[in-house]
Amino acid sequence: MVKRSIKAGEIPAFFVCMSLVFFVKLIIKIWNTMKRYVLILLTMLLANRISAQEEDLKVNHLYFVLDSASFSTIRSSGQFAKWSSLDRGLPDFLPTDTGSTTLYMRGKSTYLEIMGPDNRFGEKEGAIGIGFSWDTPGKFSDDISKKIKNKGLPFKRSNAMWDFKGKDVLWYSAYYTDLKGGIATWYAFYNPEFLTRLYHKEYPFFTREAFLEKAFDDNKEIRDLSSIALECTAEDFHKLTRELHSLGITPVEKNGDAVTFDIDSIRITMTQIPNTKSRIKELRLKTKKGKKEDLELGKIKVRHQDNELIMMFN
Repeated sequence: MVKRSIKAGEIPAFFVCMSLVFFVKLIIKIWNTMKRYVLILLTMLLANRISAQEEDLKVNHLYFVLDSASFSTIRSSGQFAKWSSLDRGLPDFLPTDTGSTTLYMRGKSTYLEIMGPDNRFGEKEGAIGIGFSWDTPGKFSDDISKKIKNKGLPFKRSNAMWDFKGKDVLWYSAYYTDLKGGIATWYAFYNPEFLTRLYHKEYPFFTREAFLEKAFDDNKEIRDLSSIALECTAEDFHKLTRELHSLGITPVEKNGDAVTFDIDSIRITMTQIPNTKSRIKELRLKTKKGKKEDLELGKIKVRHQDNELIMMFN
């Protein structure tokens, strides 16, 4: 047998294998030591992300009052009803009918409150209201001071209660300002106990999605609100921009007399106009894929563009 000497730079296969085994075992040992800390770090990052989402201001719902003819057309439109998750409101989310004076169109996280002039709230034709809210991740708190980023604008509080079999339960605390304007705006904290009593199931939190889960039909074409375009009087323009500034919401776009805010998943564009009354110019709603027919619902034209339904108000 001829013995071969190992030349410089050569390493026997046995030693290579042993080195690889040692290296793999070392990596496993390091991972077993570190994985607990890695998992803790990932949990902390996820918790911080969820916490940040809970801290964000969100659009809760939008209401508007139509003229009698437009409201009647929407209420009786079979096609619009086919696309939408419509109901008559709390507490049972019953289907709308010919006597309904308010239609609630539910999305996955937001909803529209469409009223006729004979609505039970006494809101007049042309009235507009935007409700904003924060998620409640656990124990209820309505401390607005924690949400105010730029001080100087005072907020007042109003509580909305709901009667559950003779017991008044706080639904939400709403904050508003005394700034002049025709568009109603409020900023709300919702109470988890309300959800618990409404759905007869324990809710340690309150989110928009949890509230709408049983009212939103996932099989319907319309998924959620995506944008609001407003034509505003000087007073409403000042009111909305100042309130949002107070809560730390800054515009993503400014263009002359127009300003745009991205509030969670909703884009709000406001254009200042010389009119004496503010109005909704356009609403966009996310839809499922596929081209759908256009509609004319009184003074509202409905058309589709890509995966959005566009409601244009005349």
